[in-house]
Amino acid sequence: MIQKIRGVVIKGNQIGRTIGFPTANINLEKDLISDGTYKINIIIEGKIYAGAGSANNTKALFESFIFDFNESIYDKEIEVIILEKIRENRTFTNFEELKNQIKSDIKEIKEKNNYVLTFGTFDLVHEGHKYFLNEAKKYGNILVTILATDKNIEKFKGKKPLYTIEERISHIKELRISDIVSTGDEEDPLKWIDMYMPSVICLGYDQKGFSNDLENYLKENNLDIEIIRIEPYKEDIYKSSLLKEKIIK
Repeated sequence: MIQKIRGVVIKGNQIGRTIGFPTANINLEKDLISDGTYKINIIIEGKIYAGAGSANNTKALFESFIFDFNESIYDKEIEVIILEKIRENRTFTNFEELKNQIKSDIKEIKEKNNYVLTFGTFDLVHEGHKYFLNEAKKYGNILVTILATDKNIEKFKGKKPLYTIEERISHIKELRISDIVSTGDEEDPLKWIDMYMPSVICLGYDQKGFSNDLENYLKENNLDIEIIRIEPYKEDIYKSSLLKEKIIK
């Protein structure tokens, strides 16, 4: 199960910086996360960074080594997304042994992809869609977005989309959030799960009918994939149906 923690970065013993791997340390509530080393995403001022993190309940501390980042962030709040555990914590006899282990952890983390799968119509792209995709991207390192075909939208919603599938794909690509953008399959809309085997599938707050089919599919196929529902962003303003009504009027 993916977990999230937040905290203000505090000063540690500087060992990480001494050996060339500076860490961002935050206080850890006891037993919230089991001891171990994890693949993580760190969100700093809205930007997502990959990294490796270590939970130590004895010290009540979570240490994050952030890849490709070397700025001072003391006293700043960060959010850490725990993607998966890669090993148990261990004791090191010297700094060289620790450095080699960190290098090994980084290599393992960078070589393994954690796909996040999203589905949607994405007709008339707005700030709510941008928020949804940015939130979904936090839960892995490759975000896949599948758009419903024009035919399926008309079939299930009873009306054609404002924009064609080609236009809608172009609009999503222009956001530069999703790593992979594809057209859905009219006969087998869930085939993408078998293709990408995502760690997480993110759904919007209003994708209720689709979520029932999805949950049944995962259960029938014994797939251990977590479904995360993203909270709405200013739904009284940024809701596709409301925006479309304004355009039609």
